[in-house]
Amino acid sequence: MIKKKIALIAFATLLAFSLTACLGGGSSEPTRYYTIAVENISLPSAGAFADKRLQVRKFTIEPAYQRTNIVYRESAYDFMFYDLDLWASRPEHMLAQVAGEYITKSGLFKSVETKSSGKPDYELLGNVVAIEEVDEGSSQYARLAVQLSFRKTENDQAIWEKTFDQKMSMDNREPRTTAETISKLFGKFIQEALQEISAQN
Repeated sequence: MIKKKIALIAFATLLAFSLTACLGGGSSEPTRYYTIAVENISLPSAGAFADKRLQVRKFTIEPAYQRTNIVYRESAYDFMFYDLDLWASRPEHMLAQVAGEYITKSGLFKSVETKSSGKPDYELLGNVVAIEEVDEGSSQYARLAVQLSFRKTENDQAIWEKTFDQKMSMDNREPRTTAETISKLFGKFIQEALQEISAQN
């Protein structure tokens, strides 16, 4: 009798595992993370602010994009985001970090900081207005809109300011492609910004 009960329990357990496997309960989709990377861009000649210190301030971002989920839209009225495809960190943090890397590579300044270590001579501020995938019928785009401001800290005066807002076409709607295209757009913005900033001195 005991052996029969044990056999029934074993059979019930095996059946439960089989049903779980059939329903896909043991194979959940993995979460994927993406970053914004430094692109190979043309940088202005070094020396414009060679003896000055710059701090890249923490970028801000519009409230709707204050998330790590990658946002996508199918019309002006839709606002959706992927559940399992995420930015590795908040996009405004990544963009500020990448901006600092670009400016350091340019050699325009004596030093470039992302954390304060005394009052710098200049500062770069940024606000992310939009960062998203846009799906329009059979066409896919990545859109990035960023406001950048270059200021002299001595008098808090804006020397240069500009709003960038562009879409770039993509071959597919894979989140990795979105991350790559956003990186290219931001590289274009920074290249233009540094060329114009270097002409201010």
